[in-house]
Amino acid sequence: MNYELCIMNYELNYSPMTSEQLRNTFQSPFDINKWYNLLHDIFKASELKVTPEKINDDPDEEGYYLGNVATADYYRIGFFIFNIRRGSVANRRVGLRRLVRNFTIPRWGEFDAALVIFNETPSSLSNPDPSPWRLSFISDIKGKATAPKRYTYVFGYPDLLYKTPIERFAILQKKGITFDNLMTAFSVEALSDEFFDKYREQYADFIQYITGKRFVKSGSKWEEKKLGEPNDKLMQAFNHDEKKIRDYIKKMMGRITFLHFLQRKGWMCGDLNYMQNMFQNSAYKNDYLDSVLEPLFFGVLNTKPAEREALFTEYGWDKNLLHEWRNIPYLNGGLFERDDTDEPESRFPAEYFQRLFQFFSEYNFTIDENDPNDAEVGVDPEMLGKIFENLLEDNKDKGAFYTPKEIVRYMCQESLIAYLETNTTIAKDKIRQFVLTPEEGVAHIPDNKKDKLLNALKNVKICDPAIGSGAFPMGLLNELLKCREALTTSPSVNCKLSIVNSLKKDIIQNNIYGVDIEKGAVDIARLRFWLSIVVDEEEASPLPNLDYKIMQGNSLIESYKGMDLSRLTYDNKDKSHITEYSIFDDDTNQLQRRVTQLLTQYYSCSDHEQKHRLQRDISHAISQQLELQKFDPAILHELKHINLAENTHFFLWHTWFSDVFAKGGFDIVIGNPPYGANIDELVLLYERLYPKTSHGYKDIYKYFYDFGLSICKEDGHLCYITPNTFLRQPRYGDLRRVLLEFNIKQILDLGENIFMDAVVPVAICLCKATQIPAVTLYADLTKYITVNNAKTVLGNIKFLQIEQESWNMTQNNVFIENIRNTKHNEDILDNIIEMKDCGFKYQRFNVGLSQKGKNDLAERLFYKPTLGHMENEQDIPILIGKEISSFYHSLFPQKCLRYNYETLLKSNETTYYNKKIMDEPIKLIWRQTAPYFIGTILSTRMFFGNTIQAGIIKDKYKGVITYEYLCGLLNSQYLRNIYEQNVKEGGRVFPQVKLEKLKPLPIVIPTPEERKIVEDLVLQIIALKSKFEDTENLEEQLNKFVAKLYS
Repeated sequence: MNYELCIMNYELNYSPMTSEQLRNTFQSPFDINKWYNLLHDIFKASELKVTPEKINDDPDEEGYYLGNVATADYYRIGFFIFNIRRGSVANRRVGLRRLVRNFTIPRWGEFDAALVIFNETPSSLSNPDPSPWRLSFISDIKGKATAPKRYTYVFGYPDLLYKTPIERFAILQKKGITFDNLMTAFSVEALSDEFFDKYREQYADFIQYITGKRFVKSGSKWEEKKLGEPNDKLMQAFNHDEKKIRDYIKKMMGRITFLHFLQRKGWMCGDLNYMQNMFQNSAYKNDYLDSVLEPLFFGVLNTKPAEREALFTEYGWDKNLLHEWRNIPYLNGGLFERDDTDEPESRFPAEYFQRLFQFFSEYNFTIDENDPNDAEVGVDPEMLGKIFENLLEDNKDKGAFYTPKEIVRYMCQESLIAYLETNTTIAKDKIRQFVLTPEEGVAHIPDNKKDKLLNALKNVKICDPAIGSGAFPMGLLNELLKCREALTTSPSVNCKLSIVNSLKKDIIQNNIYGVDIEKGAVDIARLRFWLSIVVDEEEASPLPNLDYKIMQGNSLIESYKGMDLSRLTYDNKDKSHITEYSIFDDDTNQLQRRVTQLLTQYYSCSDHEQKHRLQRDISHAISQQLELQKFDPAILHELKHINLAENTHFFLWHTWFSDVFAKGGFDIVIGNPPYGANIDELVLLYERLYPKTSHGYKDIYKYFYDFGLSICKEDGHLCYITPNTFLRQPRYGDLRRVLLEFNIKQILDLGENIFMDAVVPVAICLCKATQIPAVTLYADLTKYITVNNAKTVLGNIKFLQIEQESWNMTQNNVFIENIRNTKHNEDILDNIIEMKDCGFKYQRFNVGLSQKGKNDLAERLFYKPTLGHMENEQDIPILIGKEISSFYHSLFPQKCLRYNYETLLKSNETTYYNKKIMDEPIKLIWRQTAPYFIGTILSTRMFFGNTIQAGIIKDKYKGVITYEYLCGLLNSQYLRNIYEQNVKEGGRVFPQVKLEKLKPLPIVIPTPEERKIVEDLVLQIIALKSKFEDTENLEEQLNKFVAKLYS
């Protein structure tokens, strides 16, 4: 295409573009003249070519250079256009690294970023209708950058409103062109946050209409408040079960959201704004859910065209709607199947749906899951995950948090690399290159090994036992797809789309498995998999049934009231004499094979009657086997009334996923298991099931580690992101010892800046299920990584290599990065001093709820001295943590304890402290809230509060070590470094000194001469600090001498 332009004089003043001009430009087919106007008026072009310069001779991707802008913050942005000759520009993504090479022609100078049009010309297609066009902002292209990022708007649809780009470009026009302003204008994250906030408001409106209650943000917390009266009729319809109501509204809105993604495909009567238009034109606005949406859900999307009229007759639905909906596809799959929660009449005022559809119409729905490197600015299917993980009030109690996509991608890639390294003979560097960049890496795979690589990809079995919204299995679906695509050649784009769709269905059926205790999680995860299939279909076809792939259950339990349920599919005929067996050790196990065969048939079955027949056959087979178990009749009766495929009591791993366990287990177990959840009701059962991880703190994620490793096949891999407490916390030593039984391949300590909505320090752990320990790759990223820079940091990790067996020698097996063995002239601090949390404490007991917070006990016990004078000379000064620093404590504390405090107590009040340490005339004290030891010597008559810890020298070392000597060593830079390396409290909002972390610190047993040098320096420092004089030189001398002691 030759561009001949009549360009205006660009030295003229810039004129602002109106919202209508922008909308007209975005809704129209691409027009080079309109685009030049935008570059001039919005992007403030510094240079525009009168005739665009051709930059390549590729007939499929014809590129031109248009000019550039120098931003106010000294970035240089190039303007380019590519005419795409084949494929659909709305769904096609050009390889970014290859594309960036076009921006490096020397005569143009160097660019920091590029603004690029991708335009599919109608003349290149058999269909002459105008096509959509993409506007992409591509950053990180300067020099030899290897990780460019692209953010894209898709334009050219006359039915769409383009609210987001119009608003953002108007702001850009007003604020001016800087790099940060451009990034904001193309930000996907900001759009996602905005959409979620508004979605939550719509959800809350529907909930409030039924229950009269609403979650309202108070400070940093959400609190449920009664804002009106409940709707008695609807409350009664749901048996006053508020969780059931919330689940119903979530599912209803999830279905509507799904239809907006279908609308984006053009499958809703060919109208890209059909959902809003359908509501506006409806005669049933005041009964819209029951009279319009439910007939659409159940009578059309879940029913084959030939069966629709009969169903409409049965339910009395308006048959006039059938003609309008005649081309809407039958989807199958289960999303639109009617269940018990759909039975009650649910009538909402028209304005609720009016607001809902207006809200949805303002956003672009993109049906591709956004890649961290390549994102369309719009609501993508991953948003369903964010909605689930963040919206549900029930989730935080279950310890569920949404994992950022960069973390998901890293874990999926590393797990797949570890699997392929184990199951192929290809060199590790080639495997890594292939997984990270399949299109480029495939060229380095030897031809004679490609078939084995493909087979390994086809055979991998992947499970997330706490699937949440499906982020990790979806991530691995995308990684597997890219790898298998790279190993599959296709002659044409249409053929490629068909192959991609076929590959996705194959991967979902044969490679992906997931379980979650939350029904809402299972619904959303299935939804995302269905959308991933829809995106690549040119014409709709029935979706696969995921009922037995993504399932509800308690992953940690495969028993019921003491009855083992893991052997249900084992043929009982000849097992009476068998004491130990596997459910798959008998080739004549016909029942197990029968169940597997039924489950395989069910996955792709699209006939309703046949589906129900298969469900009955599956249920009957399992029920038959239940009858053959020697269960207590009462328990058997209860089990018959539990849905074995969907409940919160247990999960039948060896029944539903029998094809996996027939081959020894899963190759990859991956996820973000819950943590900090309330498990009080089940803790005794978990202790029986997981005795190895029940010795310390009863945190549910410990059990998920134990369980996850148990369902891995030999040489399989487990990859979790969890709190980093398992690395060093004393009460997680039992989990560390379990992990040390396997091969710990990688540990990434990420710190507390990864989750947007939770301050939780987390770590990634990748283990191999083999009992051969090896070298662990360890990286401490706590000071570098945040949710915003995760991609960059994770792409440039510098690992330490640590011999895993060395952690068998650390105290309580802590996973520390610097292993230091105690030398012959050293002992650990725990052997030298007795240390305690021993501060003065007080409390009331047997207090009713009405009296909580109404407490004058502190006022009776304590007071603040006036001008440093105590009320009574017998009163006792009380030190608090902030009154201590290194080598110093306040001589005039701001708090005093009345000497007769015991007589001031009521019958339900008490005080307590460690009398042995508190009464010692001299002791070592230090702050509890601190990133490392900050302390001094206390030798005056003072008490201290519970923010101070203390220690006294044990008899064994009296006369050998003094308090001055210990104070010098513990405040030294040398021991501070050792402590910080092993504890990682620095940078936290409220860092805590933990006694368990002080105990293993190495203390040099000095000669009398060495001890005296330290003592003299410490006494001088303490004396000067008491006068508020400078001690910097003395502390430097002390640090040098202590370092010399340890060298």
